[in-house]
Amino acid sequence: MATVTVSQTLASANDLLSQHFALIARVKDSQKSHRRKLRALPSPPLSILKLPLVTSPKPSPPPSPPSSPLLLPRRKPPRADLPPAKRARAIHYENYIPEEETIRNDYSQRYVDGGEWPQNWVLGAEPERRFEEYPKQQRLLALKKVSVTEYALPPTYLPFSELATLQPSKFDVIVIDPPLSPSFSWDTLQELPLSALAADPSFVFLWVGSGAGDGLERGREVLAKWGYRRCEDVCWVKTNRKGNHGPGTDPPTTSLLTRTKQHCLIGIRGTVRRSTDSWFVHCNVDTDVILWEGDATDPTRKPPEIYTLVENFCLGLRRLELFARARSLRRGWVSVLADGEETHVQAVQSLRAADAQLSPEQLLDSTTTNVLGQELGVDRAERWDQDKWESAMRAWLQNGRAVVPMTPGK
Repeated sequence: MATVTVSQTLASANDLLSQHFALIARVKDSQKSHRRKLRALPSPPLSILKLPLVTSPKPSPPPSPPSSPLLLPRRKPPRADLPPAKRARAIHYENYIPEEETIRNDYSQRYVDGGEWPQNWVLGAEPERRFEEYPKQQRLLALKKVSVTEYALPPTYLPFSELATLQPSKFDVIVIDPPLSPSFSWDTLQELPLSALAADPSFVFLWVGSGAGDGLERGREVLAKWGYRRCEDVCWVKTNRKGNHGPGTDPPTTSLLTRTKQHCLIGIRGTVRRSTDSWFVHCNVDTDVILWEGDATDPTRKPPEIYTLVENFCLGLRRLELFARARSLRRGWVSVLADGEETHVQAVQSLRAADAQLSPEQLLDSTTTNVLGQELGVDRAERWDQDKWESAMRAWLQNGRAVVPMTPGK
């Protein structure tokens, strides 16, 4: 076998370089020749440049799909052989099959055809029907609602600029929906004096976004900065029953699937055990998944059900919300309003009174409003008064703890 020497390899390389150099020279000469010819060509007449453009023909319309006749669902006769829970589902859902304990549906295909998200069809998502198969659970939640309402002050509020006036009061649970923006970052949020406001033990509920960015990681960092550790995650899954505009209308996203959820991290401070601390927490009585349509007029608004979830879980009476809205003022809560929300408080109160058919005089009468508010959900919101609030907490102390009693009225 012939062996190629180093001198032969170098000679072959030099020959290739010479051929490449000659090719480049010919290309440059050809370009110069073409440029000279272009410069020698006369300019087109001005009349040609003023001629109108040739219009393009209109595209042919796409063929319209054949319309199918609207078929009305046939009402099935009630079945007396079913237990009450299954009978209720058979009445509510046309395609419910009791024998299979399922709903015959292709949720993926429905999304492709009509843009309906699969979570629209989750059974028992509404709070009033969530535990329809568990009557004892329903009774428990009803009793808790009575106790929470009985041991609750009318809603109180203060602007965010007066946040420091809350000290030295302590709170058992804090809900935060941070208004993240270029002027308010995670670094700004973690500088808030949450450690000075948090009791021991206590909980914080922090909304961190859909998980598309760094919200989940930064949320954990902020909790640790405040002295909390993440212990649970509440997930809000959005539906589009009312706002569905058909297939292909979901907002663009970098994810393969449309992001239709928001996360709320739960942080715990101190030590709380389920087995021994039932005076402070009531675990496993509610769900950690919320299905809600959302507010079309305010896309940043969070599910109102989060307040009920907090009240069912944490029995502490000292509840605080940061960056609250005027519409979220709630009995039993101290609301630190976001910037500009204080001007909307009176308007929201008037709307609630009108919905409950209260007169303006009744709305201004604290005695009448507080009595009717327990039934109608309308309470006259008051400015934060630390002495009055602390006095009410001391009056409700049980064994040195301001908590919702396990038995109403005691």
